[in-house]
Parts: sequence; C-alpha cells; structure tokens
Amino acid sequence: MTTLTIVRGDVGAEVRDVQRRLSALVGRPSSVDGAFGPATDRAVRVFQRERGLLADGRVGPETWRALVEAGYGLGDRLLWHGSPMLRGDDVRDLQHRLNQLGFNAGPEDGIFGPLAHAAVTEFQRNVALPTDGVVGPRTVAALVRLRRAHHTGDAGIRAREREWLRQVAARGLHAARVLVDPARGPGDPGPRGPGGVAEHELTWALGRRLTARLAAAGAEAHLARGPATTPSASQRAQLANRLGVDLVVGLALGSHPTSLARGPSTYYFGAPHFTSEAGRRLAEELQQAMLAATGGPNGREHPVNWTLLRETRMPTVICEPGFVTNPWDEQQLRDPAGQEAMAEALAGALAGLFAHAPA
Repeated sequence: MTTLTIVRGDVGAEVRDVQRRLSALVGRPSSVDGAFGPATDRAVRVFQRERGLLADGRVGPETWRALVEAGYGLGDRLLWHGSPMLRGDDVRDLQHRLNQLGFNAGPEDGIFGPLAHAAVTEFQRNVALPTDGVVGPRTVAALVRLRRAHHTGDAGIRAREREWLRQVAARGLHAARVLVDPARGPGDPGPRGPGGVAEHELTWALGRRLTARLAAAGAEAHLARGPATTPSASQRAQLANRLGVDLVVGLALGSHPTSLARGPSTYYFGAPHFTSEAGRRLAEELQQAMLAATGGPNGREHPVNWTLLRETRMPTVICEPGFVTNPWDEQQLRDPAGQEAMAEALAGALAGLFAHAPA
C-alpha cells in the first residue's frame, strides 16, 4: 500500500481504505464507496493542507503515511522507544505536552526518538511514576492532569535552536559539516522541463557545484546521493543523522501544470503547534540569496511536514531555485553559468549565516 499512488478516477479496496480514514479524520467524504471522485479529491486536499503536505489530491507514500499516523490518539496504545521508532499523532501529542511542561521532547515530529524517551523518563521521575520510559495509562493520566493552557509549548525548543545558531556562528563555515541533498535520482527522475531536462539532472548539477564551493570555503561538505543513485527521503535523512552534520541543504525544483509559474521558494519543518526556528532562519537567508541570483518572483518560505525535514535531527531546508516546468527557469538552471551563480549565492548565504550570531 505504501508504494502505491492513488489518484482521482481509481476504484477499489485501496480507495475505500483511504475514504474510511478520511471520513474519520475530516468528516468527508460522506460515503465510502471505493470510487475516487470529486468528494474524495476535496477531502484529500483538505487533509494535505492541514498536515503541511503538498495539496495535490494524490495519495502517495507521504500522504498515506500521514493518514495512518493520524489514526492514533494519545492513550490508544503503549508508546516506547524502539526500533523501528513508533510514529503517530499520539507521539506528537505526547511531545507537545512534554514540551509545554518544560521537558525537552525535541521537535514535535511525531517520532518517538531518544529525546522523547529521555523526556518521558524525566517526567515520570518528577511525578513519582516508575521511570521505564513507557507511556501507558498512568503516564498519560499524569500528562493530562498537569496540562495548563498558559504553558508555552515550544519556548524551550526555540531557546535551544537559538543556542545552536550561536554555536555554529561562533565556529564559522570553515568548521561546519553540511549535507547537500539533490532531490530525486535516475530511479525517480521527477518532472521534465519544456527543454527535456529532468529535475534530478539539474539538482545533481547544482548540488555538485554547491558542495565544491562549500568545501573550498573549508566546510566538511557531503552529497546525499551520487549521479546514478536514488535513495529515498528517509534514507537521506538517516545519512544526515548518521554523519551528524550541522545542517542539511536540500535542492529540488518546483513544477506546475502551467508553464507560467516560476521563481524560488524554500521549505523548513513545521507541524501543528510547532515550527523550527533555526530552519526558518536558514530558509530566510537562502531564499534571499536565490532571489538575488535569479531576479524571479518571490515564492517565499513555507513550513511543511515533508519526510526529509521531519526525520533529520538537525536544521534542514529544501531550496527550490525555480520551476523546471518554466522555460526561463529551466534554461537558467541548465546553463552552467546559471548553476555556478546559484551555487555561489547559496554558499554565500551560508557563509553569512555562520559569520553572524543571531540576536
């Protein structure tokens, strides 16, 4: 099921499963008939917008994952830190409640990782419960009882992210460890532009140039894939976590049914009740650099809940320098001089971020 993409016009048990889940979550469509029609399309788009996903009406792996995870409420099951790590809305609710109470459960990504486990254990210690790190009925009851509306849920995380920015700025770009992540790959080439070039070809060319510029500035720069490989978003996030880099710069391209859409955009992690402050700051710097390099319209910075942004343990931004489906953007990004100018702009923005501590 996770490998399928279910779209408007499809019929069958898979569509019925999607409809059943949507009906429980957003109250539509009203009928579960196994036919992906207009009502199901609208419900999928509503769900995608609420979840910070691309609202394209297609139920691919990202949307299916979100549908499954949305079916869990806090207290529906036992939660603990294991392998693979548990995921779901119940975990995200747990993280939010712990963060509200001042326990560092990490970014509210819905993944029960080491930070969530440590926060649960510390919470249990403070309320005189067995410190087993398992979230069962007694721990849930204590969390519900102690919740206060006036608590600021992410103040501690924001403070820690500001401290991260100060620390990396103090070290400088020459001491930074950066993973450059060109989206797609030959096994998942992405959309093609009017000139025939595929997204994965352009992101690889730009990623290679950006990595070289960062290395020339003294940074330890890595590429998340090679020209002939196609790791998944989760695999690339795992690589970033394993390397322990300071930040991840993803490179992708926009696409649109109309060739008129153009200009750069940036994306950073955001979920209900939480956005990454370090990610937002990084996105703002890189967005301004891309605007200066392209002169295109400003697609702005957006908090989203995409896999790469959600699963990395360090600030991560995905940059889209333009639309592969726009003739002007495609030509600019396939031109070696345009690629070099964009790589120079992005590397310069990173150097500026590392050179100046935030206020």
